[in-house]
Amino acid sequence: MKKIRMAIIAMFAAALLAPVIAFNWEENVVSPIDNRALMNNPFGENYDSESGSLLSDLSAYVEDRIGFRDEMILGYTVLNDRLFHKMVHPTYDYGEDGYVFFKTGRNVRFGEFHQEFARFIKEVQDYCEERDVPFLFVFNPAKTTVLSEKLRKGIHYDAGWVQEFLACLDELGVNYVDNTPLMEEKTAEGEAVFNQVYNAGHWNDLGAFYGCNAILSRLQTFFPDLHVNTMEDYTVTQRLNTSLMVSEFPIHEYEPVFEPVDPVEEVTEQYVSEVDMDSQYRTFRYLKNPRRMAEGAPRVLSFQGSYMNGMGYKFLENSFGEYIIVHAYQNIFNLDYYFNMFQPDCVIFETAEYTLTDDYYDLETMKETDF
Repeated sequence: MKKIRMAIIAMFAAALLAPVIAFNWEENVVSPIDNRALMNNPFGENYDSESGSLLSDLSAYVEDRIGFRDEMILGYTVLNDRLFHKMVHPTYDYGEDGYVFFKTGRNVRFGEFHQEFARFIKEVQDYCEERDVPFLFVFNPAKTTVLSEKLRKGIHYDAGWVQEFLACLDELGVNYVDNTPLMEEKTAEGEAVFNQVYNAGHWNDLGAFYGCNAILSRLQTFFPDLHVNTMEDYTVTQRLNTSLMVSEFPIHEYEPVFEPVDPVEEVTEQYVSEVDMDSQYRTFRYLKNPRRMAEGAPRVLSFQGSYMNGMGYKFLENSFGEYIIVHAYQNIFNLDYYFNMFQPDCVIFETAEYTLTDDYYDLETMKETDF
């Protein structure tokens, strides 16, 4: 009996100590399950207070870094789904008819950040045009905007700030593509440009196909022979997703997957070690399309976010001769560095509705940037 008690005590102690032993000490980490940067050590060199309170930040640090955090979140989420059909998750929320969305939080109001961001985009455009290089800003809509009627009852998602932001771009004379009307049009026609479940916030390959064609069509103003994709350029299959994106939460949903017929050459490794990137946002790729290069297609430098890094890239790589991808968040502030390094024929700056925040584009850095 004594041995049994000791074994139980040992197991209990191990269960208590395991999360502490598995504590995540790595700095500057982006959590895939939350899609955000985890709190850094309040006593470390990378500490940047979010609350102004050391005690609050220390508590948040422990909550973010405790061992087996992702596994505990998954177990709790699955249990609530099975028992109550509730999505209890730091990132996701159920909508109507089984749709899954990113949590909405408070509605955004148009303000200083958006005005400054519009001014900054114009500054990027001016920099490019002064060097006789065409520029295009691309705005991609949130799933919550396009499918707002599928949000859970009681949630009112107000994206009115977007129109005020676009009005600023119009007033400043920014050359841009807003893919919101296109995604709404395709949805009204019955085309699933967003997944119902698997991806809670981004378009799928079908949405990316249409959205990127809108980008390419606009750029034909500067490059009349630029190739705009057709369905014949791709092999389209259906992939079964068995868990939510960046989660082990079980689902069963098919989605279209587009693969280009013509291969491209990836030369990223020749450059990646020499390219300076933000410590958190480090996506960099360099792709060459031999067929388009032979046709004289331009070299594009594209500052882009997750819509393009995850799906959209395969629809631009099929049209440009050379396609240089730089993670837009924070790195766009070093435009002149990348421009001088790669000497592009045109520049794209793409971002999604939900990323127009100080978390992705630091406001103070934006104000101080002068190309």
